[in-house]
Amino acid sequence: MQRPTLAWKTGTSYGFRDAWAIGVAPRYLIGIWIGRPDGTPVSGQFGLASAAPLLLQVHDLLVNRDSQRGIALPIDPQPASVGVAAICWPLGQPLDSRDPNCRRQRFAWTLDGTTPPTLPAQDQPLGLGLQESLWVNAAGQRVDASCPGATAQSLALWPAPLEPWLPRRERRSARLPAVDPQCPPQHVPVAAPLSIVGVREGDRLRRPSGSAEPLRLRLSALGGSGQRWWFVDGQPIAETSADALFTHAFARNGQYQLSVLDESGQTARVEFSLSD
Repeated sequence: MQRPTLAWKTGTSYGFRDAWAIGVAPRYLIGIWIGRPDGTPVSGQFGLASAAPLLLQVHDLLVNRDSQRGIALPIDPQPASVGVAAICWPLGQPLDSRDPNCRRQRFAWTLDGTTPPTLPAQDQPLGLGLQESLWVNAAGQRVDASCPGATAQSLALWPAPLEPWLPRRERRSARLPAVDPQCPPQHVPVAAPLSIVGVREGDRLRRPSGSAEPLRLRLSALGGSGQRWWFVDGQPIAETSADALFTHAFARNGQYQLSVLDESGQTARVEFSLSD
C-alpha cells in the first residue's frame, strides 16, 4: 500500500538532550520526543537518526489501522487559486533556468497566479539592493551609460548579510563585472580590499597564565567603505564606523571565526583559536 503524504521535520537540542520529529499527515499530527526526563545527554541521539524512524513507524501503524477499519483519507482538494511555480533565487521570481540571474531554482506555492518576492526590497539592509542596474560593453565590462555600445543590464545579487557565507563565485565582488578602464562608470566607489586588524588568520591565542577572565581583543578593519558589521561564528556582535576601533571579549576556549562586512558588500574573515 502506498504511504500517504507525510511532511516532517526533525530537531536536536544542544548536547544531545532532546531528539525531535514532528510530522503532518492528512489525518494526523504526530510528535516524537526522545530523551531523558532529567535532561541528561544521550550521546549520538539526534532527530534524524532516532526520532524520525519512530515517527514513520507510528504513522504507518495509524494508516494501517485506518485501512483495516475502512476509514478513507479525508478529501482535501487544492483550491483553484493555489498553484505552483518554478522560481529563481535570489529574487524569488519566475525566470528561465538559463537566465544568468537564476542562481538557484526552487518551486514555490502561488496564490491567484502571484509569486511574491522571496525577500522584499524594504527588508534588505545596508542600503544594498537585490538588483543592480549597470551598463556593459560588448566584452561584458562595466562602462558608463554614455560609452559607445553600452547596453543596460540588470544583475541579481544575494542579500548583503549573506556575503560571509556565500561561495566566492556568488559574492558581489565576483558577480559584478570588471570595470572597463577606458570608459569607466562615473560613480564606481574606489575602495581598498577589506581586512581585519587585531587578530590574524590561524592565530593561536592564550590567556595570561592563571587568568580565567575572557580575552579582550581590540579590533578594527582597513580598506572597504562605509559602516562595518561584525560577526563571531555567524552571530552579530558590533556595528562600527569606517575607522572605529572596538573591543570584544572572547570567553570560551576553542575555534572562532571572525568576519566583517562593509556597505559595499566586501567581506573579510579570519579564523583563530583560544586556549588557557
